Amino acid sequence: MHAVASTWTLPTPDSTQSKVSLIPYPVEVNWQHQDTAVHGPIKISTPYQSDDAGSGHLSNHIAQIFKESRVPSSAKTPAAHYHIQLIEGNVSEARISNEAYTLETKPNGVTITARHPHGFFNGLQTFRQLLYHNGDSLMVAGCKIRDWPAFQTRGVMLDVGRNYMSPDFIKQQVDRLARYKINVLHLHFTEDAAWRLQIKQHPQLTQAKFHWPTRQPGKHYTHEEIRDLVAYCQARHISVIPEIDMPGHSEAFRHAMGVDMQSPEGIRILKEVIDEVVSLFPAKSIHLGSDEVKIRMPEFMPTMVDYVRSLGKQVIVWSPGNQPAKKVINMHWGDHNGHQVDPEMKHLSTIGFYMDWIDSQSGVYQYFFQQPCDVPYGNQNAMGAVTCVWTDGALSNEKRVLTQYPFYPCSLTFAERIWRGAHQARPDLYAKLPQPGTPAYNAFAEFETRLTDHRDKFFKDLPFAYVKQSHIPWRLIGPFDHHGVNDRSFGPEQAIQDSYRDGNRTLTWEHQPAWGSAIHLRHHYSVFNLHQNQVAPDYWPATMNHRVGKGGGTCYALQYIHSPQSQSIHLMFGIGGQWGHSGGYRTARAPSQGSWDFSGGDLWLNDQRVTPPHWPFKSLPWSGWRKGRIEHAPLTEEGYFFRPPVPVTLQQGWNKILVRIPFGWWKEDKGQRKWFFNCVPVSWDGTHYREVDQLQYATTQDHTPNPPQSK
Repeated sequence: MHAVASTWTLPTPDSTQSKVSLIPYPVEVNWQHQDTAVHGPIKISTPYQSDDAGSGHLSNHIAQIFKESRVPSSAKTPAAHYHIQLIEGNVSEARISNEAYTLETKPNGVTITARHPHGFFNGLQTFRQLLYHNGDSLMVAGCKIRDWPAFQTRGVMLDVGRNYMSPDFIKQQVDRLARYKINVLHLHFTEDAAWRLQIKQHPQLTQAKFHWPTRQPGKHYTHEEIRDLVAYCQARHISVIPEIDMPGHSEAFRHAMGVDMQSPEGIRILKEVIDEVVSLFPAKSIHLGSDEVKIRMPEFMPTMVDYVRSLGKQVIVWSPGNQPAKKVINMHWGDHNGHQVDPEMKHLSTIGFYMDWIDSQSGVYQYFFQQPCDVPYGNQNAMGAVTCVWTDGALSNEKRVLTQYPFYPCSLTFAERIWRGAHQARPDLYAKLPQPGTPAYNAFAEFETRLTDHRDKFFKDLPFAYVKQSHIPWRLIGPFDHHGVNDRSFGPEQAIQDSYRDGNRTLTWEHQPAWGSAIHLRHHYSVFNLHQNQVAPDYWPATMNHRVGKGGGTCYALQYIHSPQSQSIHLMFGIGGQWGHSGGYRTARAPSQGSWDFSGGDLWLNDQRVTPPHWPFKSLPWSGWRKGRIEHAPLTEEGYFFRPPVPVTLQQGWNKILVRIPFGWWKEDKGQRKWFFNCVPVSWDGTHYREVDQLQYATTQDHTPNPPQSK
C-alpha cells in the first residue's frame, strides 16, 4: 500500500479567473484574452488535403460542434467571419506529444496547433467547452491554452459479456466519453453468462441455448457491427481493446464447445478464436483475462500469450491473475495488499475505479483523490488507468448502466484525474472529504463546481445524479451500544445535548465536523473479509473509524439547514447497503415496508420522522452464482441515487436534520458492507438533480455555516 501524503500540490484552477468550466482542466490556461462572438459562416483550415488521409475527420468534428451550437459551418466560404485554423507544429515540453495541443482565441477565430490529428481532436474538444451563449450570440471564452495528458491510456470498460449493450448505445457513450478525452474502450466480450462476439469458425458460441436465460441470450456482435464500431471509435481517436477472458469466466464457452479451455482441444479452438479477433481489432493489445480461476494446465496461459504475441499483438492480463511472464501488461484490479506492483512491468490500473462498487455522491470524491498507477505522471511502464463498469447482476435494459451506476459523474471525474494525474496518493481521502481550508479541500470544491456546471450545460437530458456537497457539514456521535437491536432508540432522538451516558461510558459529539452529503462511518473495504475474521479498521479510513473499530453500534448525524422561505424540496437520502454493484447483491437486504433500511436506520426533519417510500423490491438472499437476486431480479429503486428522492417541506429559518445510522449483525446481516449514509436537499424535476438555491448549512443553529456554498 502506498505511503499517505498529507497535502495536495496539483495546481487548483483559479475559479476567480476561469470564464467557463473545463474538464479535464488543461496544463496551462491564460484567460486574459477577450471573449469573442461567433458569426457564421465558418471557415475551416486544416493541414490535410483530405479527411481520408489520416486527419481523423477533423472537419466533420468541427461542423458537428457548430451544428450543436446552432451556427452554420462552411469550409468553402473565403470571406468567413470566424476562422478555425489548425496548424501543424510541436508543443514544447509535452509529455505525450501526439496528443498535445495549443489553443489560442483571436478576434476572428481560433488557432489550434498540434503535431498529430489526435492533438487537434483534443484541442477541438476543449474548444467545444469554450463556447457559451450570451442572449442570441454564440460566444467563445477568450484564452490561450497549452495542454497534454499525464497518461497515455485513459479507458472505460463496459461489461457486455454479462449484459449485452447495443452498438448504437455504445456509440452514444463513445461520443460523450471522447469529448472528455477518453481514448480507450475496453469491451469485456466473454463471460460465464454469454459469449458476445461472433466467431465464424465456431458459430455455436453465440447461440442462445448456451447463454444464461436472464442475460439477453443469443445477443451478440457480428463482424460487420464490430468493424463499424471500431471505425466509429477510430474517428474519435478511441482504440477498442477486446477481452476474451480465459481460462476463467468461460462457462458459456464450455457449454457451447463441449470442452474446457484448459485442454489441448480448448487451446486449438481458442487459437482460431484469436485469429478472428486479431482480424477485427486494429488495437495494439488484446486482453486475455486470466483471473479468478484455478490453473490446472500450467502451459495454458504461456501458450496463449505466445500465440497472441506471434500475431503482432501485446497481451493484457488481470492482476491478480495468471501472469505467465513479464512480457504481458498487467491490469491491476485488486489492491497492493497481497501482491506487489512490479514497476519494471508495463501496467494499467483499475484500483479505486470500479464503478460497480460505489454510489454517486461518494464515488466522485473517491475517484478524485486517486493517484493512477501510484505515480504523478505516466511513463513507459505506468501506462494509465481504466474505469470498469462490471454488470454482475441482471439489468432490466442497457440504459440502466447510466442510472444504476454513477456513470457520467464518475466518468467525468475519472477523465479529470487520468488526464491531469495527481502529485500525491491520498488513500486517507478515498472515503471522506478533507477539512475546509486545506489544499485538498479547495481542489475538490473547485472541481465539483466544474462538474456540476457540465451537468447543467452538457447533460440536460441525461442521468447525472450528483449535486455539490463539499460545503455541507455534519456533527457525528457514537457508537451507542444497541445490544444487538439495531433499531433501538437513544438520547439524540429525544433531545440534542453535549453528551450522553451509554452504560458506563459518556459519549460526546465529534470535535470536527464531517463534510459532504455522503458520509462513511466505516468503509466497506475495512471489513471486506469479515467472514474470514480479517478486518483492517484503518484501511480507507472513514470519519468514525477511530470510534467504531471493527464493531457495531448506533451512530447519529446532526445538521441544521437554513431556508430563506418555506418551500417544498426533495432529499436524496439513503442508509448503508451497497445496491448497484456485485457486492451489494450478496450483502444488502431490502428494508421492510415502513423502514428506511434493513439495518434499522431512520431520518427525522424538525423532530418529525420522514416517512419512507413504498419499496417495490424485496430481499432475495445470496445463494450462489446463477441463483437468487444477483441473476434473476434486476434492481429497481434500491439505491438512493437511482430512485426518486423523498419530498419534504423546509420551514422558513432553521431546520433540524437527524439521521440514525446503526450497524450490527441482525436479520442475517453478514456485516460486509458500508457503514454509510447520504443525505442532501435537491431540486428534482423527475429526471434531473440540482442544488437547492440559497440554503445554508451548519452543525448548530446559532451561526451560519463555514464555508458558505460557492457558485
